[in-house]
Amino acid sequence: MKREQVIEVYKDVLEKRRKRFPNYFFVGNEGKKYMRYMTCYLLEQHLSIPIVEIPFQVGANTLWSHRLRPPAMLYGWNYYEVIDNAYPGKFKPWEFQQTPDKYWDGEEGKRRAIEAVRYVIEEKMKIPMEEIPFQVNFHFFKQHGLGGAFTLLGYSPFQIVEAIYPGVFRPWQFAHVPMNCWKNEEYIREAMDDFLFKQLHFSSYHEAFLKLKRNHFTNFQLTGLFQMAFDSRMNNVRKWIKNQLNNLDDGLFYVNLD
Repeated sequence: MKREQVIEVYKDVLEKRRKRFPNYFFVGNEGKKYMRYMTCYLLEQHLSIPIVEIPFQVGANTLWSHRLRPPAMLYGWNYYEVIDNAYPGKFKPWEFQQTPDKYWDGEEGKRRAIEAVRYVIEEKMKIPMEEIPFQVNFHFFKQHGLGGAFTLLGYSPFQIVEAIYPGVFRPWQFAHVPMNCWKNEEYIREAMDDFLFKQLHFSSYHEAFLKLKRNHFTNFQLTGLFQMAFDSRMNNVRKWIKNQLNNLDDGLFYVNLD
């Protein structure tokens, strides 16, 4: 049956000139092709939904209220699988406002969540590796329909990125650091060393002790470190630097910047 004929049958069903679809209408690959014709007609012509808007405007009820549930049940499809049949590979399940039932459940759900975030970072947004800590934040997950992945993988941008790229980043590199990060002495030392010697380019703790100012933390978006690790007091920062000096044999630490 040609596309035009299939659409006429579907129109008759929609407008109740037919009580149901003809017997064996949805058998095999031919039936799946008919479903594709009908789904595209429904969304693009009958409902006038632009293709790019489908993930935002279409949910299960959109299809089921327009008589597509019975044929979908024949194939054991959820609403996303009906759409994927019509637009193969065009959309990802997590792009929709309504994620398919149980999509994020269990270990398979966790694997899907990791792959979804990786896809957005690498394929959709093409974020350079060095930019990931700055761009992958709470807004990133909301903007790209990854709320389910965000919930499943721990509510922390760092923890999610760590699951995708193990050992590549440190928690203090992220705008939203994990809870209790600044209570960890190792993280504080790593963050401070990076800040003093790689960002501010001080050559030693001694130079940092003399030249570091409060506004440096603000300028380099490290107010969280300043507030949580040092109680917003420069005296505590200087005390920390002095402790680093005291821990060194020669009392002065020079960094190899090569």
